Amino acid sequence: MGERRIPETLEEAYRLRDTADSLQERDFYQEQVYHLRREEYRSRGIRTEISSRRRERQSAIEFSREMFFLEVAEISGQAPGGRGARAAQHEARRYATRLDTHAFLKQLASPHSGAVELYRRNYLELLRMGKSPSEAYYLSRVIGLAGEGEFRQAVESVRETGYPARGGVAYAVERAAIQIRDLPGGMILILLTFFASLFAFVWATQTWDNAEAGTIFFVSLGLIAAGALMLISAIFIVTFIRSINK
Repeated sequence: MGERRIPETLEEAYRLRDTADSLQERDFYQEQVYHLRREEYRSRGIRTEISSRRRERQSAIEFSREMFFLEVAEISGQAPGGRGARAAQHEARRYATRLDTHAFLKQLASPHSGAVELYRRNYLELLRMGKSPSEAYYLSRVIGLAGEGEFRQAVESVRETGYPARGGVAYAVERAAIQIRDLPGGMILILLTFFASLFAFVWATQTWDNAEAGTIFFVSLGLIAAGALMLISAIFIVTFIRSINK
């Protein structure tokens, strides 16, 4: 392994981190990013820790989370106007918190997945592209735990088309599935909808043979509605299963 360069500026540290050939090299340059950003904030009089004693007790995870939020605030606060910048920072932090919580849960389930760093990478890169915090959040979830090559391909597709490489329809379905799954009891709601529509479909097919001329129209509508609901809920269930790592 060749000798690693020590970056002198944040821009150089970001470039070396983003072009790293291995996870170990990326982690090394990520630490350089943290170091240079900490020095920058110190020079500007921004506190990055409550006290030196508490800083000593902070874990590496807590410190990296702090740096992540500072970086989010730095990117999202570039909008002109004090009030607008503060509102943008608040929204970006809110979605960053949601994403980080999701990432930590994923990493707890699979400690070697690197979920926290990968989701943060997704979110920061999309914010730098000018995406809104909400759009960056959902795109980050859809891109998921992509490797570097797949991630770069997804970012290029987002830059050109507005959605990842799988296409706009797939992205819309996955985004809707994530929105439902984020709701309390969202998955249960979809399952209940599926089984209720299945029951209604079976009931309507059994009623069809005995339906009178005046009611056959309503039975037909019931069949169509139940079938459509069953199909939609089935699509969401399949999407949930496919996006289990997102």
